[in-house]
Amino acid sequence: MLVMNNGRISKKDIENDLVRIFEKYPKSIEKVISISFNLILDCFVVMYGEKKTIKLLDDSKKSIHNGKHTQKQRKTRKTTKRSQK
Repeated sequence: MLVMNNGRISKKDIENDLVRIFEKYPKSIEKVISISFNLILDCFVVMYGEKKTIKLLDDSKKSIHNGKHTQKQRKTRKTTKRSQK
């Protein structure tokens, strides 16, 4: 069930619904994710066509290579304490 806040769909709502689907099939999680990915990919091709979908996938590969989706912990940025004036 998709819950909308003020008539708008939030990213968090969609993420929660998708995670519920994954949780429904815990013994086949890789297969569920694969099927979901392929279904979403088919939707992109229908909505945007093959050329735009390929560009989206190329941009996604660059994003992965740039570390935007890494599961490794990132070092937190150290902040300096500013003196009061």
